[in-house]
Amino acid sequence: MRDSPFRLIVSINLDRHEILVVGGGSAGERKVGTLLASGARVRLISPEATEGLRALAECGEIEWERKFADRSDFRGRSFAVLALPREALDGVLAMAKAEGCAADTCSDGALGDFALCAQFEMDGCFVGVSSGGSDPAKAAAVKRAIIAERRVKACSVSARRTKTILTRSSPLALAQTDECIKALSRLGIDGIRRTVTSHGDRDRKIELAMFGGIGAFVKALEEELLAGTGDFAVHSMKDIPVSPPDGCVIAAVLPRESARDVLITRSGGGLDSLPPGSVVGTSSLRRRAQVRSVRKDLEFAACRGNIETRLARLMSGEVDALILAEAGLLRLGISVKEVVRLPFVTAAGQGAIAIETRAGSPEEEIAREMSHFKTWCETSAERELLRLMGLGCACPIGVSGVMTGEMMSVKAVLYSLQGESLEREACGRVSSECDALALASGLWDEMRDTPLMAEIASLDFKR
Repeated sequence: MRDSPFRLIVSINLDRHEILVVGGGSAGERKVGTLLASGARVRLISPEATEGLRALAECGEIEWERKFADRSDFRGRSFAVLALPREALDGVLAMAKAEGCAADTCSDGALGDFALCAQFEMDGCFVGVSSGGSDPAKAAAVKRAIIAERRVKACSVSARRTKTILTRSSPLALAQTDECIKALSRLGIDGIRRTVTSHGDRDRKIELAMFGGIGAFVKALEEELLAGTGDFAVHSMKDIPVSPPDGCVIAAVLPRESARDVLITRSGGGLDSLPPGSVVGTSSLRRRAQVRSVRKDLEFAACRGNIETRLARLMSGEVDALILAEAGLLRLGISVKEVVRLPFVTAAGQGAIAIETRAGSPEEEIAREMSHFKTWCETSAERELLRLMGLGCACPIGVSGVMTGEMMSVKAVLYSLQGESLEREACGRVSSECDALALASGLWDEMRDTPLMAEIASLDFKR
């Protein structure tokens, strides 16, 4: 890149050089991962470290000195990676330069001597893609594109493979599965659908919270996947528990559709246009709590089933309004005149399609090549916050991650049964999944000790 001071991609004799990494945060974890994948010996200097780095140290993959760096750490070394925030960089960089140690300065590439490449192996050669530190996310995206293109070329028409995709039988689930089939086709792979009846589909009268909320539409597909009757399972991401069962892995997400909720009425208008006592159709505890926060005079009716079935209940007058995910309408091509977008924070994973495979299978590798990076980071942050909270969707909670360029915001809102709410937001630079998870973790740190969080955690929302 012309605005980068770096011009050459070089190779280092790793048999002669141990690489020093200073900084144990998410940036440090990314750099350590790149170095280990290249076969480097790594020594980490940092008083604290991420969970991932601690695990690498415990199993002997890296050496970790739990301290702040000093000048002696750079003595006799040729290369160091300074994975430090900008405000902490200058002093450490001065020590490295004083000892003649070349440095990669992650937070301000222009100050450094080199920048690590996004690297992978191809036909016995190491291929590197670098922006010179100015845009790591773009370099990573180019790397993924090269790998995906190579796989497409390797899959000639005569060598096409056919994979079985497990799905629910609802029109929306089938539409989402067709998107997966199209993504597989771009990799030279054919896909066929195999429908499975989920536990949530078998009983449409019971509210989802009585199933434990999340997982009602997922478990049956996972059972079939583990039994080997299919190669992939396609889900709405918001339906998936944050911890898949042993043997399964969420390997990819497809590009996200709208994550918004919409209100549909017969006469048009938003929530403020509904007369007192109007009945809103929704089975979501979150949506009920959010509506109550602005209209305590409205009533609710459980409303499950296909989108067409719910729309028919509205048209028949059984309910006065419906709240639906806008993504479902868009994916099915359903045009409804009287639609108003709601301003609420929606469910974690809403609008995203998840692809699940057996862990460690060839299909997991294939799925990873289909995954959409932006959507993966957004949903990873959302689901990580749910995991840390330990609440799931059986409680009124909304989590939304929005990534624009390299910046991401993650917003969360929780509601008590008394109508009180807790809302927090965190923003930061994200160029990897590790960054997204760290952003969610920081947001959780802001929420975990609040009185309302403690109250919500103690309640049983299935009652």
